[in-house]
Amino acid sequence: MRRILILLALALIPDAAAAFSWQLDSIAQMGKFPRFCVDTYNWANIFFNGTDTAYVRSTGYRWNIKLRTASWADMNEFYFDRHHVMHMQSPYCSSIGLDVQYMAVAIGYDININKLFGGADRSKSRFNFEFSSARFSGRLYSVTNRDGMIITRLNNMNDIDTDFRNMNTNTFGVDLTYFLNMGRYSNGAAFSYSKLQMRSQGSWIFTAAYQRQKMNFDFRSLPSGIKQWLPDDWSDSTYTASGYNIGIGAGYGFNWVPCRNLTIGIMALAIPSVNYGYLNSPEKRCSFRLNYRGGASVVWNHNRWFIGTSIRADAGFIYSDATTLINALPAFDLKIGWRFNLF
Repeated sequence: MRRILILLALALIPDAAAAFSWQLDSIAQMGKFPRFCVDTYNWANIFFNGTDTAYVRSTGYRWNIKLRTASWADMNEFYFDRHHVMHMQSPYCSSIGLDVQYMAVAIGYDININKLFGGADRSKSRFNFEFSSARFSGRLYSVTNRDGMIITRLNNMNDIDTDFRNMNTNTFGVDLTYFLNMGRYSNGAAFSYSKLQMRSQGSWIFTAAYQRQKMNFDFRSLPSGIKQWLPDDWSDSTYTASGYNIGIGAGYGFNWVPCRNLTIGIMALAIPSVNYGYLNSPEKRCSFRLNYRGGASVVWNHNRWFIGTSIRADAGFIYSDATTLINALPAFDLKIGWRFNLF
């Protein structure tokens, strides 16, 4: 009896294994619910990723892994009474990180490597979560700086190099972007390496953005030669701006394909926003802000391998009666990656 059972198992297991497949058609044949899931997936795939293959093509792989090195900094520029200028900047923060991406969703983590190269062990941090499809892209990000900055310019005086430690900034944001010409233009081909741009093409871009921001600057410890330029209505020589921004903006992106496997991309957006919060005042109020976002990239694809470099910058203008603050975050990335499938 035991031998008969063993023979039956050997006969049945290969057939069962051969009958199962990870192909969508095979999964759909398993029942009504699996068929519904497959149909929903196919609809979503066409809706979010349907493209004109003469212009945009899939890489052929669902997964990729990227090794990334990045360098970024905070920059703040105050305009007092529309005449006097104070520019401050944090030292560039260099990091190395790893991204893992599945189809439209990518997640990564950076490790600060300044200390490894003899620099300061800084507590600036940046978190970034992105997804990208043909029709939409989205981003969730957070940037914190508790290390202070260096005042490099005051009016016409350059190279001041005065340490400014009594400051603390934190920005958290979420944005969703829509590409009008999603069939022939791929933002992901230039900036997230999820598609292949076959021919040069551009598109209008529309975005909705939410941002929570806290900025505190305490100038009381600075030399009197610098404090004399501060506005008289600043209470105790301090500046604070905190609240919530909601904005809707538009811009344009273009991918140039000068030769096979090479894509050069540029994009720029302007995002008018309404802020509700505190602006150097104990009372909450609404105010107007204007944010800009831009980027440029160069990508080389070769079979499964790709290498890309990009420059991106976010800048926000905070307006008040006597002061305009421009807060900017430029960042440079270099990524080397490999595409693969798990099944």
